[in-house]
Amino acid sequence: MGPAPASPPDLQQALQELSAGRNALAEHLALAAAQSVGDPAPRAWLVVAEARQRRGEYAEAITAYRKYLAACDSADLRQYAVERIRRCESARHGPTVPRVPSRQLGKDALRRLAHVSRRTYMESSDHFRVRARNPDLAKLITEEGEIALRRICRELLGGQEYPLTVDVYVWADRDEYAANAPAEAPEWSGGCSSITYEYGLPSPRIDLTQLNAEDEFSTVMLDRVLPHELCHLVLSQFLGDAPCPLLIHEGLAMLAECGADTDRLVLAGTALAGKGKIPLERLLILQRRATKDQDQALFYAEAFSFLEFLHDRMSRREFRAFLEHVRDGCTVTEAIQRALYLPQDEQFLPALALAWEDYALEQAQVLRALSSVSPPALGP
Repeated sequence: MGPAPASPPDLQQALQELSAGRNALAEHLALAAAQSVGDPAPRAWLVVAEARQRRGEYAEAITAYRKYLAACDSADLRQYAVERIRRCESARHGPTVPRVPSRQLGKDALRRLAHVSRRTYMESSDHFRVRARNPDLAKLITEEGEIALRRICRELLGGQEYPLTVDVYVWADRDEYAANAPAEAPEWSGGCSSITYEYGLPSPRIDLTQLNAEDEFSTVMLDRVLPHELCHLVLSQFLGDAPCPLLIHEGLAMLAECGADTDRLVLAGTALAGKGKIPLERLLILQRRATKDQDQALFYAEAFSFLEFLHDRMSRREFRAFLEHVRDGCTVTEAIQRALYLPQDEQFLPALALAWEDYALEQAQVLRALSSVSPPALGP
């Protein structure tokens, strides 16, 4: 068998750009190679398809994979392309439900993860440097951090890239966390994210707590706190210096968590059906966390419900466009209208609020029926 044919220069460069995560440039170069009049390279359609798939452009990725199949005579590569098409088709018909990391762990693993050593262990990956007093935990946080980051960038932010490395510090318990986490970390929290700058360069950081109040391994930290705080960092990098409503920052971070928070959805639906709700026009402009625990819980519940409503009703491209318009200075209402190519209309916000409230109420009713959860008390 002779040597494999050399790839055209454009395709070689496209592969390098794809490996570096520069998907738009990779697609541009690969398209040039695939559509070359003199010597087209059918393999370049694979690069085009992969770049589009990474950005969440699934219909366009499927088109590119099919163009490759039309010229492919390798059974293995045809099988690969067909499988990628299947994944794109699945992604087009709704967001994938994220696996819950702690449910993959047995009792022995959970017991090992609760051990706190005197020694600090460090694990690193493309985007994380994790320090913990448990070698298994340091490795687990590194792996789950990369999984969460990919999901946040691809599914929630529609193909965002994250070029930074996050330092993660896992403290043994709440006392150690409170003594070492950044000063701005809320007293009630068991995890936080922060960004410092040195010589103008950002240094993102996440602080976590290994054990819960019963001195058991904190599965909440793994399933919810880690992806939640990571989403804050990714969204901050995406927004740059642009202001962002608290609703979006917290709502998107809650969407990043693993496992549906049915309590929040039930609380939001119950509140929106009664007199204790935060009206949408007020929810959109709140910039400070409420001081009362009950008001704070309601804000988080409604923020999560509203962002979940938008994410469910929009395509990934539309949701990405919505966030880009917010970054460009639009109000949330204007950003939604522009993302959906709707004309400016004074009646849009009331209609949006009504549609969301109907959606949230139906969700709460279904969840209560399935789980027999009684409506949470909202106070007088």
